[in-house]
Amino acid sequence: MDPVRDTTPPPVMIEALLLRHDAAHGFAYRGRTTPLERHTNPDHTARRLAGLRDDDDRHLVHSTSWRATEDGHIVLTYLVHPDPDPAQPAHPLTDPHAIAHGTRPAHPSPPALALEHVAAHAVRHLAFLGRTDPTVAAHLADRPHTLQTLSTLPPLPAGQFRGVVPASNAREA
Repeated sequence: MDPVRDTTPPPVMIEALLLRHDAAHGFAYRGRTTPLERHTNPDHTARRLAGLRDDDDRHLVHSTSWRATEDGHIVLTYLVHPDPDPAQPAHPLTDPHAIAHGTRPAHPSPPALALEHVAAHAVRHLAFLGRTDPTVAAHLADRPHTLQTLSTLPPLPAGQFRGVVPASNAREA
């Protein structure tokens, strides 16, 4: 007899990474997470997590990634910039180049993924969008220190680093 399968979809979590930048200290972030309620737009949920009104155009809200967790959740991550409440404690982003990746071809999920990796990915995503998306470029144009720091990051899509696949990950075509 086949075991009964649970056909309930995994719970979707919305994660808002509230990003700030200081010319002297670099990037810092704080995260907020909540379940996505039925019949609710994830963009709206991310704005609500950040404390933004729907008509707020001073902040950038952009989905940067998703991941599955060991407990069966799907986490949809949004970058919110700038942090609407910079007085709140935040984690410094120590390495915006940090890339987490799978170790085997058929297992793309990294064995160890920290929020620092997710934040680093979001910052690199922002650097990419700042060069390719006119709306994001206009948002960043008013923030020269942030734009200068982002210009030091490679404007590459997810998982790429300076356009070269590390030798440990290289495979024959």
